[in-house]
Amino acid sequence: MPVIVVTDTSPIRALNHVGLMGLCQSMYGQVIVPAIVAQELRRPTLTCPAIEITDFPGFSVHAPESKQPLNIPNDLDAGETQALWLAMEMHADLILIDERRGTAAALKLGLVAVGVLGMLLEAKREGLIGPVLPLVDRLIAEQHFFVSPKLRQHIRQLAGE
Repeated sequence: MPVIVVTDTSPIRALNHVGLMGLCQSMYGQVIVPAIVAQELRRPTLTCPAIEITDFPGFSVHAPESKQPLNIPNDLDAGETQALWLAMEMHADLILIDERRGTAAALKLGLVAVGVLGMLLEAKREGLIGPVLPLVDRLIAEQHFFVSPKLRQHIRQLAGE
């Protein structure tokens, strides 16, 4: 039975930065990208180039078909909102999301949420990548990806590095 995975913007930008876009397909097969997230990815930021998600295998872009559920918090950005909305609509098995408020909202909605750090740890356990900590350190230094020293140490322990 196929796994339904929906993603927000941040995990894709992070994976693209460290050259691991293929992890999504290796780990999940197909990843659903909300239409607003695809638009966000096309806009470069100070630390991230524009990404045309349809240029990468294993991603498909979808817009929600139903009316937005009322139980999605209104303090999230458009990408997070549409990712949660689409994950609920499609009864997703997993949502890839990094931001603290978005993750909290996903869990409150009964969704299973994983961030890029969790993906990297799982990819290492599955033998798809080598050391995790150098990737985490690149994200921190080059992308200004927030990882507290305590979380970095926890990741180091989980990764056995």
